[in-house]
Amino acid sequence: MPKFDEPESIGNEVVMGEVVAADAVPVQGRAEMVVVLAQQGMGRNEISRRTGISTASVSRIAEANGISFDGSRVEVALKARIAELKQAQAGIALGLHEDIAVARMLLRTARTHRDYAFAAKAIGDLTQAAQRMTPEITSQEEAEEVKEALIDLRFQAGLMRDGFEAKYGVPMDSAEGIEIFNKMRQEAKQDD
Repeated sequence: MPKFDEPESIGNEVVMGEVVAADAVPVQGRAEMVVVLAQQGMGRNEISRRTGISTASVSRIAEANGISFDGSRVEVALKARIAELKQAQAGIALGLHEDIAVARMLLRTARTHRDYAFAAKAIGDLTQAAQRMTPEITSQEEAEEVKEALIDLRFQAGLMRDGFEAKYGVPMDSAEGIEIFNKMRQEAKQDD
């Protein structure tokens, strides 16, 4: 278990053993948050954004705990953040489509020319906004997502194979391993 060291110079939060930070998060807790998030592959800026700790403090905490922010881990975190943003963007687009449905209902029930014109304008504006907010997925992005999924599947299958071989002491692709695996599948089908 890491020791979560945080230099005492960070923000002077500890005075004679008491926490005086405005957010009342103990220094040890701040260091632990930074270490855990860094181990998950998040970059310095993302950790700072999520925790409210300055990037300089994040750097010092990480350095005190022997953690460095290398490019590959930051790239993974950046891809995850971009995926989060695309998901949020798609959610907004979906909400706009719901608003279009409401505006269409207002258009159908309009009693005056003015109400009709406002509803028609709203439909046009909302439609344009929905089109702009709908994330575009290129063939290259789809191929990258499939590639990532296949790599993850291969990794998980390897872990499963290793666990099987460690548990039963035989190679999974041996005749005995296949027999054990088939018995496990049959038992699973019976349980369902």
